[in-house]
Amino acid sequence: MGHQISRRTLIRTMSGLAVAGPLGSALTACAGGTGAGSATGDLTMTWWGSDDRHAAYKKALATFQQDNPKIKIQETYSGYDGYFNKFNTQIAGGSTPDLLQMDTALVAQYARKGVLAPLDAYVGKSLDLAGFSRTLLAAGTVDGKLYGVPSGIGTNQLTVNRGGLEKLGLTFPDAEWTWADLKKIAQDVHKKSDGKVFGVDDGGGGTLNAFEIFAREHGQNLFTNDGKKLGFTSDTLQAWWEYWAEMRRSGACPAAAVTSAAHNDLTKNAVVIGKALFTFDIGVYGAGGAITSATLDFLPSPQGDWSGAREGNFLNGGVLLSATEASKRVADSVKIMSFFAQDATAVKDMQLLRGIPPTEKARGLISAGLDDTDKRDMANADYISKRVAKATNALPAPPPPPAAATQIWDLLFQSNLAIAFGKTTIKAQLGTFFDQATGILSA
Repeated sequence: MGHQISRRTLIRTMSGLAVAGPLGSALTACAGGTGAGSATGDLTMTWWGSDDRHAAYKKALATFQQDNPKIKIQETYSGYDGYFNKFNTQIAGGSTPDLLQMDTALVAQYARKGVLAPLDAYVGKSLDLAGFSRTLLAAGTVDGKLYGVPSGIGTNQLTVNRGGLEKLGLTFPDAEWTWADLKKIAQDVHKKSDGKVFGVDDGGGGTLNAFEIFAREHGQNLFTNDGKKLGFTSDTLQAWWEYWAEMRRSGACPAAAVTSAAHNDLTKNAVVIGKALFTFDIGVYGAGGAITSATLDFLPSPQGDWSGAREGNFLNGGVLLSATEASKRVADSVKIMSFFAQDATAVKDMQLLRGIPPTEKARGLISAGLDDTDKRDMANADYISKRVAKATNALPAPPPPPAAATQIWDLLFQSNLAIAFGKTTIKAQLGTFFDQATGILSA
């Protein structure tokens, strides 16, 4: 569903950043281009996604065009691979679409290069964003201007084999749990199962989203605003690695071999193979359903349990809808954005295919038609959304990740694995990690 940033989502997103790398030259080439639109004068709209998402978009757009017969839409859609390659080619040729689905990790790059149109002048007029929280709109905001309307709530959460917990006689944790609570129940799972099952997969390096929450609870982001430096300290990473080293020693999480085998292979995820009951990886459950037959439930990432801990959760926007600066149809594109944001038919057509709906009203419109797992998933996202909105000690939403973020993630994973296999110590690896990360980000 795309409603949290998992390591698989990060890799997908970073591949988009990689293809967006030549953006500067593309813009130079299109400086004298003809602008957006189709040869027939129709409004052009493009998106990526699954077949189910394509069908839902087309159904909703058919309704929009019935109600707005003067706005004819030429639809183009594909999978994610190659989507931004094509968009960059269109930029270079001066033939960008009028309206497109935009990646939250790329919106800043395109906005700052002048590719996307600011939307602020339409907000409260033809662009109805009633019910959208300020923290959610931050996902489409760059340098104080709105360049994309979020499709849904993106949160960081854990997927839990609830049936497995119940079988062991263990109580499902409270949503206000802490990292200490995670350690306790994970250890209890191992003990109650006579050592056959671990509590949680190893988050020490394999789950960047988990570390991001932990760092934010310490008041730090993964990267600085300009993306040229790490935003967290050596002390924070040391505390993180020490936490997971203790989790491995106590049987709360699997040994290094299990973690290594699951790297980029969801079929070997510890929850999927029955080796653990908690996972940080969203890929176990998504718009296509679960890849395990277990009864699943969901929890927010644990809270910091130290003095001065801050709210670490934040909301990302699922995907965005953005208009291009070259378009002569921005006003019409805004009407379509507003339609997807507020129209009951559009909300029901899209269901969870662009993430958990962004407003409480929209979530209420689809709740009755969801299965029990989807309802639990949406309820958890709703809970996190409300908690973040009320938090007085939360950092602003993190800056977009730099193009080198995928290398930093891999370095974090390999560093944790080296520690877990006993090839190095935490202290020694800290120096290696920061030296190598500095080199990657400054290249």
